[in-house]
Amino acid sequence: MKKINTTVYRLPGAGFAEKDGTFVNSARWLQWKNVAVPPPGMAKLDQEILATIFLKVRDLYKKDGGKFPDPILNAWFPYTDPYNPSLAEVAKEINGKALADLTDPKTSQTIKAGQQLPGFAWLKDDGTTLSGNWLYCGSWTEAGAMIQRRGTDDPSGLGIYPNWAWSWPANRRVLYNRASCDLNGKPWDPSRRQVWWDETKQSWVGNDVPDFKADSPPKDHMGPFIMNPEGVGRIFVPLGAMADGPFPEHYEPIESPIANPLHPNQSNNPVVKRYKTDLDKYANSAQEYNIVCTTYRLTEHYHYWTKNNPMNVQLVPEPFVEIPVELADRMGIRGGERVKVSSIRSHYIAKAMVTRRIRPMKIDGKETFQIGIPIHWGFRGIAEDEGKTAKTLTNSLTPTVIDPNAFTPEFKGFLVKLEKA
Repeated sequence: MKKINTTVYRLPGAGFAEKDGTFVNSARWLQWKNVAVPPPGMAKLDQEILATIFLKVRDLYKKDGGKFPDPILNAWFPYTDPYNPSLAEVAKEINGKALADLTDPKTSQTIKAGQQLPGFAWLKDDGTTLSGNWLYCGSWTEAGAMIQRRGTDDPSGLGIYPNWAWSWPANRRVLYNRASCDLNGKPWDPSRRQVWWDETKQSWVGNDVPDFKADSPPKDHMGPFIMNPEGVGRIFVPLGAMADGPFPEHYEPIESPIANPLHPNQSNNPVVKRYKTDLDKYANSAQEYNIVCTTYRLTEHYHYWTKNNPMNVQLVPEPFVEIPVELADRMGIRGGERVKVSSIRSHYIAKAMVTRRIRPMKIDGKETFQIGIPIHWGFRGIAEDEGKTAKTLTNSLTPTVIDPNAFTPEFKGFLVKLEKA
């Protein structure tokens, strides 16, 4: 930032709890949420900030002109309040609507101009439809906001819950679900049927939305992996698709209690990103740091924020270290006693929570213990017992090692030692 001649403005924006809108989870469920509290002080909603800037820029283009004005002057901006667009309006726009009367030649179903589109199969490239993102087409239809549904029925018993919110694309809960069937369209596991070929209907049907051309019979041999040109799953990836490809491989974490049993001469991933600051140290031996530590989150807390919320603090008031009963017995540690967890990088002090949830492991013939620490809390909080001054930073223990493909930090497995505080 110091090397460039650029002015940077910081504008106070509303947090996620201070506005309505949607979340998408790792299962691709698009879910609507309502605002919980108004934004504090001068903070504004994101859409209000962006709309105000855009409308001012457009006015300047109208007045003074500029290079390539078409995208600015002709932008689609039909909101009821253009200076603070409703996110419900934005969600409808992202879904898409018909700009002209449409008819499906196969079913004769019609959609009138101005109506919401029921799915991405209706999208066209001739100017008769509008959609912000084809993946979300079907999320807000003429039937209403699919993303606001809260149906808890699960007829299949497979955890699909088809009427809870909406999953992109097409409310399909399991991608590539055609692969759950054999070449004849019969489920590999009849007790867990996702989709199957119905010979009578001449169509793919099931407990989920088929991820397949619905009227393509098994005899046509259309491959189940429809997004791959070859139509089948891949044992190896094309050149350049993965930083460490092309074959699937198991690597141990940078800090591991064992060498990789598959190939001990190259125990961990050779192309991970390691940082080289004074804080970035890595334990090369499991002799001193002989316990595996993992980090996780609690249902009762949200990242580092809720340590300042009295209701969350009442539920879980302070940090802890989860220790298996067997390890606690061996070290003479009782629940509630303060313990010190040390990695080669830092240390962490909190009360012990002795539990049978984490159990000893046998890895490569060696007894191996694992402990767990929640990532919540941090520098300050409202809890008693040093809550306002304690520096309980779980990630001061973890190694900053970055996966070469997803760029995920390696915080879920590293080595520590444990002692009474």
